[in-house]
Amino acid sequence: MDDQGAAPAWPDATFARVVGAYDLARMARARLVAVGVGGAAAFLEDLARCGIGEFVLVDPDVVAECNIATQQVYRSDIGRPKVSAVAERLRDINPAIRVREVGTSLDDLDDHAVRRLCRDGFGEQEPVVTLLCGLTDNFFAQARINALALHLGLPSLSAQVWREGRGAEITFTYPGLTPACHRCVLASRYQAYADGYVNDVTSAGTPIFATSRLNSIKGFLALALLHHGDGTSGRFTGLAARIGNRNLLQIRMDPDLSEMLRIRTFDRVFTGSDQASLLFDETVWRPQVPRSGGDGSQPCPDCRGTGDLRHSIGTFADTRDIRTGS
Repeated sequence: MDDQGAAPAWPDATFARVVGAYDLARMARARLVAVGVGGAAAFLEDLARCGIGEFVLVDPDVVAECNIATQQVYRSDIGRPKVSAVAERLRDINPAIRVREVGTSLDDLDDHAVRRLCRDGFGEQEPVVTLLCGLTDNFFAQARINALALHLGLPSLSAQVWREGRGAEITFTYPGLTPACHRCVLASRYQAYADGYVNDVTSAGTPIFATSRLNSIKGFLALALLHHGDGTSGRFTGLAARIGNRNLLQIRMDPDLSEMLRIRTFDRVFTGSDQASLLFDETVWRPQVPRSGGDGSQPCPDCRGTGDLRHSIGTFADTRDIRTGS
């Protein structure tokens, strides 16, 4: 369903207590395109509470009873398209919000259709900034998000919860700011799928608070990306530049993460630290470099490893075709 016509008046009283927290004028003209809205439902609702004025929701699924324990849905949502359930709550938070519900998979949309969803005005002005988000656990959809963000020159954010919610990760890109694309950061994962890896990780065994924890840091990061270059002096202005090339975030949500999942990142990062003051619930921001091929390996097939993601704008014939290479 597409919203048409003039948007309702912005409800000033709704945002009276957060006038100094965000650039509300910019947020009103910001657009967030979410591919996958299940576990991200609370993330989207909270961004509506930050004043973001436009949302595109892409998800083919309907709400099932088993989603109640792992996602921000309710019994009244069972059987409804997930995009409709989330859109209804976004409008309840802010009646002036413009929402487009796309109840299909990402692969049902060609590049031209995605470009329109990201760029075209909803009957009025074009968005001042669009953030493209991959919020699904489908690797191939996440891989296409990377290609689309490069092709369209958009900032992007992708996130996943690890097995049983023992940890989570976020990768993000911003053309002209982050030198490495998602594929550079996750090269070993791309290679594993190229070699035939089949993912068997589901939301089974994941506490709801693992999803909530991930959604919270995603929200701060989304605000940093949406405020980048806004020219104001607010708390989120310049934050993305301070984050810089640290575009792999990893979150430890279990003190036994390294033993259970054999992920040793936090052991390495905190070596030499006061271990008596550390246990879990830490986020590390890991610096990334582009895969340029300078070490004899193949350059990143998506961004070519040039270090400037703007060089990739308009270079994909069809982002539904994952480029060959690791």
